[in-house]
Amino acid sequence: MRGIPIAREGLPLIGLSLGFAILLFVLGIPVLPFIIFLFSLFCLFFFRNPKRVPLNDDDSFISPADGKIIDISDLNESEFIHGRARRICIFMSPLDVHVNRAPCEGKVLKVQHRKGEFALAFKKDIDKENERNYILIDHGGEKVLLVQVAGFLARRIISYVKEGDFVKKGDPVGMIAFGSRVDIYFPEEYETVVKSGMKVKAGVTSLTKARSKVL
Repeated sequence: MRGIPIAREGLPLIGLSLGFAILLFVLGIPVLPFIIFLFSLFCLFFFRNPKRVPLNDDDSFISPADGKIIDISDLNESEFIHGRARRICIFMSPLDVHVNRAPCEGKVLKVQHRKGEFALAFKKDIDKENERNYILIDHGGEKVLLVQVAGFLARRIISYVKEGDFVKKGDPVGMIAFGSRVDIYFPEEYETVVKSGMKVKAGVTSLTKARSKVL
């Protein structure tokens, strides 16, 4: 997935819609081939997976999603991290790239999907109520947690990784269809270099300073 410009989930839709549009055009059917061709263009846009090259810095975390930061807070995460953590919440609009990426390298300790509601992604506490998928990564002895949260339009959360996998920084780890939200939890000793309201890009935007630079 790292070097493929289209997310694999979109390939069947794009291929079938293009093929169907060409067939209808050859048969001389008016209007419908154009509509189906427009649908294939939409799929190309929606399932795009642009190449992203992360900074060569193993001690800082990069954004796991394209979108807008809607919250930065310190809290207790008792289920996966079992302690204090800093959480950054990123809202993904339907226009953003939907492929999510690893914020650091490490071993995937746990992948867990939970059913839930489909409330608006920017509402409070949807990370506990909505459909969601947890990806826990061991980064050199530190636990980093990604939570893919479905929203009002999102009806499918996809994970590309499983327990025991090793991911590199910037590797695709999943996607959420039609926008929504991705939360990242990491040790609060790291100093954040982003603020609420900022736009970020998955696999590119640094969220923290390197640990060695934190005073």
